[in-house]
Formats: sequence, C-alpha cells, structure tokens
Amino acid sequence: MNIWLIKIGEPLPIKNNTKKMRAALLAEQLIERGHSVVRWTSAFDHFSKKWLSDKDSQLKINDNFRIIFLRGIGYKKNFSLRRFIDHRIIARKFRRLARNIPQPDIIVVSTPPYDLAYEAVMYAKRAHIPVLVDIRDEWPDLFLQRVPVKLRSLAKVFLAQDFLMVKRAMENADALIAITHSFLGWGLKYAGRAKTQNDRVFYLGSKKNLIDDSYKNINPPYLENLKNKFIIVFIGSFVKNNDPFVIIECAKRLKGENIHFVLAGDGELLRAAKEKAAGLPNVSFTGWLNEKEVNILLRSSYIGISPASQHRDAFPNKIFSYFSAGLPVISAFQGDAKDFIEKYQLGFYYPPNDINSLTKCVKRLCKDKEFYRNISNNVRKIFEERFDADKIYAEYAEHIEKIVEEQSKLTFLRNL
Repeated sequence: MNIWLIKIGEPLPIKNNTKKMRAALLAEQLIERGHSVVRWTSAFDHFSKKWLSDKDSQLKINDNFRIIFLRGIGYKKNFSLRRFIDHRIIARKFRRLARNIPQPDIIVVSTPPYDLAYEAVMYAKRAHIPVLVDIRDEWPDLFLQRVPVKLRSLAKVFLAQDFLMVKRAMENADALIAITHSFLGWGLKYAGRAKTQNDRVFYLGSKKNLIDDSYKNINPPYLENLKNKFIIVFIGSFVKNNDPFVIIECAKRLKGENIHFVLAGDGELLRAAKEKAAGLPNVSFTGWLNEKEVNILLRSSYIGISPASQHRDAFPNKIFSYFSAGLPVISAFQGDAKDFIEKYQLGFYYPPNDINSLTKCVKRLCKDKEFYRNISNNVRKIFEERFDADKIYAEYAEHIEKIVEEQSKLTFLRNL
C-alpha cells in the first residue's frame, strides 16, 4: 500500500541518534511490512526552532519512504499567534499540493494541528480514501485554559471556525485513534457517535532502553561526580505545561540529601529555570540530548518526574521513556497515566504544583530500598506487557491494513 502519514511537531528520523516518536515508529513498522510511506510534515523543527528546509520540498529516504516538507513562517514560542498562523499556512499548502501527488490507499493524520487534520480528512472524503485521525491533544479546547474565565465565551466565538474544523474532521474520519481513552472519548463526542471496533487507543509507548557497544566511549559531562548520587531525571521541553520550576523547588527542600536532579532538554523557560536553580548544588542542566545520551542518562537515574502546571489528562512521551529504563515515575497527570501508575504501582501521582506531595514521594522512593525495588520491578513488567513500542506499532500497522481491507471489500460490493 501507499500510505500518507501527516504529522508536524515531531523530530524527523533524518539525523543519527534522533529519538523516534509516534509517526516515525509507525512509519518504520509499515515499511517493514512492505508498504510505502509518504510523511507530510513542517519544514520547521518544533523542538530546535530551526528550519529543516528553506522551501516546500521533498526528501527521498529510500524507495519506500519520502518526506514532504511544507514551509510556514516558524515561531519562537509554542503558545503564540505566530504558531497559529504557521499551522494555518501549512494546512492550506497541503490542500493545494496534495492534488498533485499520487493518491494514497489510506491517510493517517494527527491532530493537533486540527486545521491540517481537517484539510486531510476533507481531501480523503473527496477522493474516497479511508482516513484515520490520530488524536494527540485536545486543541482548540486547551486554548481556552489560557484565557481568563470571564473572556472564554468571547474566545469561543472567536474560535468558532476552529471548533467547527475539529467537528468536521472527527465526523468524517473513518476511524479515530488516540493516545489515551479520554482523548478518544473527546474525539467521539465531537464526532457525535458511539465507539466502533475501528476506533482504538494505541499508547505512545517507547523503544526498549538498550545499551550496546556503541555506548562504550560516551562519557557525558553531566554525569561527572554523580556516580554515588540518587539521580532524579526530567527529560522534556521547558515550557509552561511541563512546569520545571516545581522540580527546582523540590530540589531546594532536599538540598543536603544524597539526591541530585538532572534536567534534560530545551525550551522557552530554560533560562528562567537556570536562574531559579542558580546556586543549587543538587541541580544540573544538560541541554538537548540525542537518543544515545538520553538512554545513558536514564540508565544512570533512579526516578523520572513528569510535572504539570495544572490538572490535565495526558500520557506524555517522557513517562514511557522512564518506564523503558525501569524507572518509577512521579507524575502530575490525570487520566490513563494516573490510572496505570496507581493500579499497577509504578510510582506516585502528585497534584500539580504540590511541592509537599512531590517531596514526600521522592523521599519515600529514595529512603525505602525494598519499596523502590518492588516498584521498579512492576515498571519493567508492565512496560514489557503494555508499552513496548515494537508491539504497539505492529498492532497499529495491522489495524491500518485491516481498515483498508474492509474498505476495499465494501467498495467491491457496491460495484457489483
């Protein structure tokens, strides 16, 4: 089959040691099963805030995989008018350029951004091609949380066209896929229908954390003098949703303990986080890390933290990365993440911004060695059973094949 995967805002597998995320992992599975994949994406790297291409262009990776770059205007802040405009430009470019590319057998498009998802679904309906919408986040609903309560009614009016795009995309998709059960329920509510057998949850998952001979000569400077420390790690973007400041406040309370916090990543709040942590001997920053460096850091750590600035239902990539190395997780996210952590004893949930609760969780895992070992064993077991990316995306690829097969049968019967 020829399959279009449409997703912007993810790292692309065009550089060595780039950590593969959902779209790349799915593409890898589909190609292994003999299919051809066209990946539509932005010419702008969401994480580094740098351009990958200076124009709309195509990059052939091999005979079965190529990438189409669509250029917007770029942006410096994740939540900004400029990003909104950038995504709208990309959506309109897709609408125009898709007509000139050989039609696929199926489209898998992610939301956000919902305007690009809308254009992809509408294209698929006109061309009578099956289309799946992969729900990663609740845009534009989440925008309202950034608006004062008194102005939300006005914001809804301003975004009326955007909410309509989400509704049309969900209504016309042949199936909804989501990274959590609550996200799937959110999509079905917009679609105005009950769940069918084609609507599925596939968690983000992670590749196993494997250390091989290629790691032998890598000695990260950020692990110097931390050999006997109880390392607690945060890996991710320094943005408001991830709230790195609560980790620094926790570090202040635990100064003097044999605990060290390593914060890895980049983002618009990195400078402010460094200023807040100035003078703390138990906090260090690594900057952005490649996949090998992340694996080494995780293997040297004991706990992974996934903070949130407010009550939010999500299951972030970082949690699966922590699980892949057997790390107990302390998370502030609701929904499936909280349910799994509590049901299978994979760490602790703490309420967002609750420094007292976060500190107590860290102390319990640090001080009670037998309790820590039990939690870590639980994590390794559940990762093997539920969160191994190889298993998740093999099932996802098989589900895509099944939907195309069902659609082909229906088309054949209609033409009899």
